[in-house]
Amino acid sequence: MSYDHSNRRILVTGAANGLGLGIARILAAAGAQLVLADVDSKVRERAAEAGFSTRAVALVRDLAEPDAARWLIEESIREVGSLNGLVNCAAWSFHKPALETTIAEFDRVVAINQRAPFFLACEFARHFSTAEGDPCIVNIASVNALIGNPNLVAYAGTKGALAAMTRALAVEFAPRVRVLAISPGCVRTHVTEQMIESGQIDPVALVDTALIKRFIAVEEIGELVSFLFSAAARSVTGANWVFDGGYTTR
Repeated sequence: MSYDHSNRRILVTGAANGLGLGIARILAAAGAQLVLADVDSKVRERAAEAGFSTRAVALVRDLAEPDAARWLIEESIREVGSLNGLVNCAAWSFHKPALETTIAEFDRVVAINQRAPFFLACEFARHFSTAEGDPCIVNIASVNALIGNPNLVAYAGTKGALAAMTRALAVEFAPRVRVLAISPGCVRTHVTEQMIESGQIDPVALVDTALIKRFIAVEEIGELVSFLFSAAARSVTGANWVFDGGYTTR
């Protein structure tokens, strides 16, 4: 479906590649003005793509840095005038047994996946005294927030926290700001491709665990994000949309 987001000014984190980039492209096609943020400087090239036309600017920052959230919100407002949308998509992960996980690895995954979205949401909400423009935050969680998988304990903890924070922030920020989460299953991204090539995951076995036996395209998640920012979803908040091909029903 097509929505009109010409009144939207949205910050999308993790927008240099994969799911974040796919979401940003869908939102741009609907007319949104975007700030694309990533630790990867390739995000500058992405913002210059023809599909974004003049509707995107890029910011490069490591979300693990303590002041990253405030800086990103302030710079975004400086670039586009104001914000009424935030997509917390940036994430970091590693496959490793819990007993082998280091403090440095644990601290980094928490800083990027949990701490940064929390403070980005707070800095975003701080700029609103009214509900003008239907301000909305969409957090990208994971099915790992709902089920257990080996070698992903630290990552799963951060995504579980993000889903829980979504509910609590929706209550605290109501009615000024809507807050939602999406928990995707097996999405085909460049990271997924790398993990398949390295043998970390078996694609056939992975999709076989779902009821709909195929990878989810980034565009499918992007379309859901677009809906959540639309007027059709103006009464939707606090929900965690599980988008996993039936994986968690097994």
